[in-house]
Amino acid sequence: MVGEISRRDFFVTTRDGVRIAIREVADKEAPDRSVPMILMHGTRIPGLSEYDLDVPHGSLAEDLARRGHRCYIVDGRGFGRSERPPEMEAPPAKTRPLYRTLELTRDLDAAVDHLCDASGHDRAGMFGWGVGGTCVMAYAALFPEKVSHLVLYVMMYGAAGNHPKFCHGSQWEDPARPGHFNRPHFGNYTFNAVDMLTREWDRQIPIADKTAWRDPAIVKAFEQALIDGDPTAKDRDPPTYRSPNGMLEDLFLMGIGHKLVDASQVYARVMIVRPEFDTLSRKDDMDALAADLINAAEVLYWQPENTTHYILFDRPERGRDAMLGEMEAFLGR
Repeated sequence: MVGEISRRDFFVTTRDGVRIAIREVADKEAPDRSVPMILMHGTRIPGLSEYDLDVPHGSLAEDLARRGHRCYIVDGRGFGRSERPPEMEAPPAKTRPLYRTLELTRDLDAAVDHLCDASGHDRAGMFGWGVGGTCVMAYAALFPEKVSHLVLYVMMYGAAGNHPKFCHGSQWEDPARPGHFNRPHFGNYTFNAVDMLTREWDRQIPIADKTAWRDPAIVKAFEQALIDGDPTAKDRDPPTYRSPNGMLEDLFLMGIGHKLVDASQVYARVMIVRPEFDTLSRKDDMDALAADLINAAEVLYWQPENTTHYILFDRPERGRDAMLGEMEAFLGR
């Protein structure tokens, strides 16, 4: 019988002294027998917005907790409720983008150590969205003894190149230095519009009535969570929220064909999720990722048809329930 779902917000400190925000979501009555999970966000969106919305079918963390998995939702440095550097209190500057993927593995390491101590497990599972998937894969390569399962959701790998959006000649490339991220334009961090996800989501839903595919309450909760995650958001009209640009630089580099980590260095069980209508994750790139996972204990390459990049937020019958079922079977092995 499922018990009461509890939520607890706290901070951990990384080896280099950065305070990282974590939300624990767990079933108070469930024994710690299931795989404890770290949930890592993607490029511009902090953790709670992606994994714990207070609306029906809006919280992957709660769904996993009800299945016995204690979850830690991580905000990487500079994101959401985590410590931001002084540079992000000043206007954006044309300097090095803040916090590349490998830097964020320090935040994951602090979270994994805390979760393993709290749950009594030697290893944790990890779920990464977009570049968050690249981040957790890099962490699993650095610390194979700490990771049992990886769920790589709508990610980029960098094997294919020629991405239609993150490519040579795009806004992301410095016109004066081909092959380099456009630091003169984007700088160290960005102000993001809260409706950014909704506009891209609309383009992927293949029917006119978008509400038949997704619940409007999800969109409202998502956008409110973005505002709530930045104490300065309402200082601007309309509200915008801040995010570091390091993961954007990594997206561009992977888009033009740079691998940030080689998948042959991963030894955990791996589940790759690439929805059919996703415009970030590409089939040829994920095919290469699956082929490179030569040392993984298991590779499950799931490519659900008629689904979007935002399958975690789509209505249950639009692929969300199927994904939860696939994940639970994978985590049970």
